[in-house]
Amino acid sequence: MAWSAAVLLAAGALVVAELSAPCPAGGPLAFGSCERVRPFAVGVVLVAAALYVAGLSAVLAWTGGLLRRGVADPRAARDWYVLAATLGLVVAPLLAFTLVSGLR
Repeated sequence: MAWSAAVLLAAGALVVAELSAPCPAGGPLAFGSCERVRPFAVGVVLVAAALYVAGLSAVLAWTGGLLRRGVADPRAARDWYVLAATLGLVVAPLLAFTLVSGLR
């Protein structure tokens, strides 16, 4: 859960840095195109963070159920969580980019 909080905090800090940057120069995400890129980039960051945390929470609930039923051991549960956390760092932004692009 601390990892999810850290991801949400980092995403929030990135959005605040983007929105507080002057518009002609652009922030860390918009690359100087405030009107077209800034809303899209902020949306991608927020959706990616939400997808990442939701995915990790789902894996945590799933492995918790396996542990309660006695089907898995704590080491296997931790390995699944680490795998989901690692793959999620790549998959969540790509899925967020696709979703935000499609809803644009």
